[in-house]
Amino acid sequence: MDRGELPGYEFEVPRGPRHGGGPRPGYGYEPGYGYDSLRPLQNPPPPEPEVKSPVRVASSGVLDIMRKRNWVMGLAVPILAAIIVGIAVVVAAGGGGTGGQAPSALAAGFPPARAAGTVFTGAARIPARVTLAAIGASGGAEVTAGGVNGGPALWLSVDGGTDWARAVLAGPVTVTGPGTGQFTGVARGPAGWLAVGTTFAAGGKPLVASSANASTWTVETGVAALGSGTATAVAAGTAGYVIVGRQVAGGTSTAAAWYAPGLTGWSQAAVAAAGRDTQVMNAVTVTGSGFVAVGGTGTSPAAWLSATGKTWRQVQPPMPAGAARAGLDYVAANGSAVVAAGTAFTAAGVSSPFTEDSADGGATWTQAALPVPGAGTGTGAAVTALTAAGGGFTAVGTYVTQAGPEVVIWTLPPSDKVTDGAGWAAVTPQGTGLASTTSENAITAVTVDGATLTGVGFSTGLTPAGQQEPTLWQSPIRY
Repeated sequence: MDRGELPGYEFEVPRGPRHGGGPRPGYGYEPGYGYDSLRPLQNPPPPEPEVKSPVRVASSGVLDIMRKRNWVMGLAVPILAAIIVGIAVVVAAGGGGTGGQAPSALAAGFPPARAAGTVFTGAARIPARVTLAAIGASGGAEVTAGGVNGGPALWLSVDGGTDWARAVLAGPVTVTGPGTGQFTGVARGPAGWLAVGTTFAAGGKPLVASSANASTWTVETGVAALGSGTATAVAAGTAGYVIVGRQVAGGTSTAAAWYAPGLTGWSQAAVAAAGRDTQVMNAVTVTGSGFVAVGGTGTSPAAWLSATGKTWRQVQPPMPAGAARAGLDYVAANGSAVVAAGTAFTAAGVSSPFTEDSADGGATWTQAALPVPGAGTGTGAAVTALTAAGGGFTAVGTYVTQAGPEVVIWTLPPSDKVTDGAGWAAVTPQGTGLASTTSENAITAVTVDGATLTGVGFSTGLTPAGQQEPTLWQSPIRY
């Protein structure tokens, strides 16, 4: 949303759950749903004034400053949520990603990002507002999911992420036009590609698009089996396709999942609920024994397991030490090795990124704090993407410097001990779209195709005016 601070347009970082809040149909998150999550729901601000939680009020001065610097567009930027929610903010010295220290050999091995170009932004004098929320890959084809000017959008690369084209969305303008909704997840299965998100009409409903070739998509909404609510993520395996998200009834948010053998024929899954706390599923992945979904219940992280996608049972990962609230936003798997990532908050609003790691397909979990560059306290750091890669795992996030958010990459090498939290290493890559003394940078989604990582994100260092521009990032898998 252009608030007039800078001319031109703004690249919108995926926006999502607020501090101390939970989902509301069609509008993202607001106070009262009990846990903090950074998962991007990418919904536009509602027309009515937002009700602020005490933490939001306490940090409103920080938010105002960030808006003046064009750090925040529309709703608060999730990767900056740790800054906004944090009553205490730690800024790393130097502002160039490493506090003046030379990058490590591992960090130097990650190449810089590049401008995504007019395929994403448009060629008009005032380009489109772009949100890049998810990316998926299969056999050299890659699909990025997000939105343009508040409407759903998909982009396709058929050469492993080098060249991109805007995909065609076939469907009524009420669900494909500007201001109608946004995609937040994409995956390929045996029957083809599936993208999911939320339409803003009628208080919010799941949005589903399917394609055999990823070039032309059929967009649907109001699928009877999906009902109302929000679809946040999708996964596909030999058992079929699974969509996860949440539904709201009587003012209470409940975790929800749907399954189908192919791209159509959806049925609602049975999701076990532990107690009466509000719940949401933020992410889902395929394991060697079925599916694992993660999110939050009440103020705690949560996970759900299913062999077929039809029925789900809940398990409780451990709460991070010292956390008052925590939620999981991303999950990835290598067979039975599963990693979920999220952000924890203390009672004072200090944030820190963490993972929940499982060696048995999600049945049991071990919690690990992710190392953070700079001051190392974790304040102002957040995970923004996660993928399984080369037998190990790669997570991407941001941490705070004097220049603004910069990219941090966490790597967990292939190992028989995925639950060894000490195995995570943090590196601060340099270059365009990753770190700078004068710009703000982030990678908002990442996937792997063969031996190559592909990410999408943004940078303010690509134009003299400091406008936010979408970026593409590719790198060999590094450990």
